[in-house]
Amino acid sequence: MQNGPADAAESLLSWWALAGVDHAVNELPVNWLRPAVAPARVRPASPGGDAPRVDRPDALPNDLNAFHAWLTTHPSIHEAGWSSQRILPAGAQNAAIMVICDLPDPEDAETGTLLSGNCGALFDAMMAAIGRSRQDIYLSSLSVTRAPGGILHDQDLEMLATRMRHHIALAAPQRLLLLGEKTNRALLAADSLERPSGLQSVNHPAGTVPAIASRHPRFLLKHPEAKAQSWRALQYLIEDLPS
Repeated sequence: MQNGPADAAESLLSWWALAGVDHAVNELPVNWLRPAVAPARVRPASPGGDAPRVDRPDALPNDLNAFHAWLTTHPSIHEAGWSSQRILPAGAQNAAIMVICDLPDPEDAETGTLLSGNCGALFDAMMAAIGRSRQDIYLSSLSVTRAPGGILHDQDLEMLATRMRHHIALAAPQRLLLLGEKTNRALLAADSLERPSGLQSVNHPAGTVPAIASRHPRFLLKHPEAKAQSWRALQYLIEDLPS
């Protein structure tokens, strides 16, 4: 017979011990399927009393070709632990349109190219409708590998958005097309997917660039009724844009 809270607690601990749980792991829940991200190094305060600052693990390259090489091989990119296959951006600097999607799809791993398969066929049709093709755009993604379960969490978006803004500055496009809800949320303050009403500005280290958000082709394949909204977004994208 239990005589009080102490006996009840001892009984509970004994039950867990019989189950093989004999010590605490952490007070907070842990997602064991996601790789741990190393904390940023904090530089101690200087003798003059300046506040400590957080350093990036490595400075990002300031040349587009060097940045591509860095994305290809560097072991410390945010998504390095998700997949060994990296799907890289493609296109030339100063393109009229830079397209940014969220992350590679499973089909992209087979081709080594973003927006493959049925998504790619629809994307190519979208570009053809505004007089463009893959040959005259710059195509990229927030993440160069596929996240576990194809899900980018908020902490991922924050890290990847910072890198993408640097990427945009290097690519120096005239306009941005942001594909998908995650991409839009990472780079624009407001959600403009539901009712596209005109170009917005995306900030980057070298200034700003006009941008519009549209549904990702994978969404449009499942919800064809949303194609009308995407068509309006494409019209805003090319408005007053030299051919």
